Amino acid sequence: MHATTPTPVRTAAPQRAVHAPVITETYAATLPGTGYVRLPIVAGVSGLAKSTVWKWCADGRFPKPIKLSPRVSAWSVSDLRAWLADPAGWQAANAEGV
Repeated sequence: MHATTPTPVRTAAPQRAVHAPVITETYAATLPGTGYVRLPIVAGVSGLAKSTVWKWCADGRFPKPIKLSPRVSAWSVSDLRAWLADPAGWQAANAEGV
């Protein structure tokens, strides 16, 4: 019998570990007690895409923002908290023209 020698197996070079920052804080925890928040925070808290937030505002499914200036819109924290607590109830309570 002819003995075969095992051929070495090539393995990929070890990759450096990528350490992503650990996010221990949620947007809900950083939502201020009162006041107004801008779109990135609203999207993060609600879990919606920015475009969906605007669409749902137009459809009456989400609180409408308040214009702080011609180019700045912000949402009331109390309105957001009410929506987060009960989205369907908020929509029913704030239905326009129904």
